[in-house]
Amino acid sequence: MRRFAYETNGKNGLVETFFLPQTPQEFASRVSRRVSSPKFMDGVKHFSTLVWALPEGAINVDDVPRSSPARATYIQCGGSTEAMTIEIRITHEDGSYEQYAVAREPVTDPEAWVTVSWDNGGPEPFTIQVHPEEVFTGEQVAPVFRAYIEDETLPPAELLRRIDV
Repeated sequence: MRRFAYETNGKNGLVETFFLPQTPQEFASRVSRRVSSPKFMDGVKHFSTLVWALPEGAINVDDVPRSSPARATYIQCGGSTEAMTIEIRITHEDGSYEQYAVAREPVTDPEAWVTVSWDNGGPEPFTIQVHPEEVFTGEQVAPVFRAYIEDETLPPAELLRRIDV
């Protein structure tokens, strides 16, 4: 059975969470509640959530070296439940990777951009430019995370835009 860990970042810094026992359904429910809760994902106290899967056979997060490609393959969201982005990174054994911004629906105007921002503790809010179709609410983010965790499913190719990071 696949096991997962998640990281949240916010006012108190980065926190990695791993718990046992867990099932993909239980883990997906916990993450879905967090990313869709305005009290949790408020863009200040918590402004990002990242989920990664432990490799097959790993029982505990401590079994996975920090340098493992498993830790660098993930789904993450940033912002608040009012406006957030989703990115997915696929890392290969050789360390190369592709990273994608996710859209709710196909982008209609590749020249249209909007700003999503959150308070990452810096002197100015952190901002990111995305297409309007790449802005999600917390309620819209939850099913994308659930499909990734429970079914190992990525959004369709027409909803993924490769980005350089």
